[in-house]
Parts: sequence; C-alpha cells; structure tokens
Amino acid sequence: MYGQRDAPNGSKAVSLLLRLSTLILALASAVMMATVDGCTVDGAPYGYRDYSALVYLVWSNIAVAVLQAAAIYLQVSGANDDDDERSNQIPGVVLVVVDVLAQALLYSSTGAAFAVLGAKVSVDCVLFGEEVGRSKLLSLGASVSIGLAAVVKDVPLPFSVWPSSSD
Repeated sequence: MYGQRDAPNGSKAVSLLLRLSTLILALASAVMMATVDGCTVDGAPYGYRDYSALVYLVWSNIAVAVLQAAAIYLQVSGANDDDDERSNQIPGVVLVVVDVLAQALLYSSTGAAFAVLGAKVSVDCVLFGEEVGRSKLLSLGASVSIGLAAVVKDVPLPFSVWPSSSD
C-alpha cells in the first residue's frame, strides 16, 4: 500500500543467495565428477562409473540443481508471502517438499561418496582421487548451503534488500 513501509525481508535475500549457491555447487560437483578421467590399474581401467555411490552422487546433484531452480522460481514468485488465501499456500508447501527432497538427496549421496573411496585409490590414481575428492567437497558445500537456506527462510533478519514501497 502507498505510504506504508514493508517489513524487513533480509531472510528472503539470504535464502535466495544460499539456494543459488546450492544450485551452483551441486551442478559443479556433478560436472566435475562426470568429467573426471578414469584410471588404469594393472591394465584394468576404472572410473567413477565403476562405483555406484559416485554415480548416485552425480545424478543426485543433477536432481538437486533442478529442484533448486524450481525452489528459486517459487521463492521469487512469492511462495513464502504470508497470505490467508488457500490457493497461495500450495507453492509454500511445494517449496518445503523441494527443500526436504534436496536435503535427503544431498546428504545421502554425499555420505555414500565419502564412504566409497576411503582407501581404494592407489598411487597410480592420485589425480582421479583428487578430482573425486574435490567433487565430494563441492557436494558437501551444497549440503550445508541447502540446510542453511531451509533454516534462514523462516528466520526474520532485520534488513531489507528488495526495493520496498516508498512515500
């Protein structure tokens, strides 16, 4: 309404930045893992596709990137606005479901990836192990980012970023 100041909405901006970082980190992790060069040990080549946990990490990160794109759209379109209309609650519920799915995918796939290659990388495959390790760290960063985004969206922060109505 004209002449009325909007409440500070810093949590929306921080949540949006965390969702964007989740999307970027998950996509970077998937691309890094999918493009890692394999390794040859005793004449037998192997790569990330030989470990089901690493394949799961790639596909989970791709799914999380798609889910976060949808979450960003829902957040920007106003899914978290507090209206009493029943029709406006559906995007907010979908946003919560997307958050839960993204967290479940990231936490399970990152945990599985960290468990799979503990001592299996030999001296011949140091580059393979390093790239897999970087991909796992990016996925872990995405896990932390989505967890923070889910928490921050419900915490009121005392600053405003979006343009608010002026007098």
